[in-house]
Amino acid sequence: MEKYCYSYFANLARREDGMNQSTIIQANYSYWLVALSVLIAAFASYAALDLSARVFSEEKGARGAWLLGGAVAMGTGVWSMHYTGMLACRLPIPVFYHIPTVLLSLVAAIGASFVALYVVSRQKFGVLHIAAGSLLMAGGIAGMHYTGMAAMRLSAMHHWDRQLVIASVVVAWLVSLAGLGLMKVNLVISSRGRNGSEGMIKTVFAVTMGFAIPAMHYMGMAAVHYVPMDEAPDLRYSVEISALGNAAIIMISVIVLGSIFFVRHRSGGSRVAPVAIAAGQTH
Repeated sequence: MEKYCYSYFANLARREDGMNQSTIIQANYSYWLVALSVLIAAFASYAALDLSARVFSEEKGARGAWLLGGAVAMGTGVWSMHYTGMLACRLPIPVFYHIPTVLLSLVAAIGASFVALYVVSRQKFGVLHIAAGSLLMAGGIAGMHYTGMAAMRLSAMHHWDRQLVIASVVVAWLVSLAGLGLMKVNLVISSRGRNGSEGMIKTVFAVTMGFAIPAMHYMGMAAVHYVPMDEAPDLRYSVEISALGNAAIIMISVIVLGSIFFVRHRSGGSRVAPVAIAAGQTH
């Protein structure tokens, strides 16, 4: 039997517009899907760190292919975490998803991943590159989340808590800043041949980002509540995501990310050249 926790939405009932709790559609969260979203985020983060070292060490010709493939793999993982988290929220009314908007959210996730891998693939990159890259990456992550939310089709109106929306974007930026910073630390350690430290950094990175990325997601979910409406939603190009659909999303993510690990280890891994990184250097 699935366990549910009380929704954040009910806590957002009293607003300046005078709404009371009876007007809010209450929802529940599935514990196991929330936990699964955290695991997917951690797995995607570990793959991202592995990919960043690979992209960095490749020659120019192969680097582009790894950059694009890595962005697709990493973006798919983050996107899968997002939709697993979305499906963890159970509303007492049918919820459909507009397919073109869902695909647009996937593009945003891949774009954010591309920015992350591009920034760390530079032979010389410093604080300014990380700062600028984190802003672009945060925009992609937040864009993915709120585009995904906009894909929902249901007989209810969205009402947003602007403070929580802003807070979720700030969290996305902090997550991006920490992620790029840890990627750089990993490349520095790898370039010096400290394999033990490299493994520890990867584990810390995966665990940290595994919790940090979903934190932004669930804060964004807490920023919205739904009020019933009489008008039926426009269901053109929309589908209802079933348990089978959720399983397919997870399977695709696992296959894509797993293929990255397989290809990387079959090719013997990569060693970052000691001369490749100079902390704080910029073009």
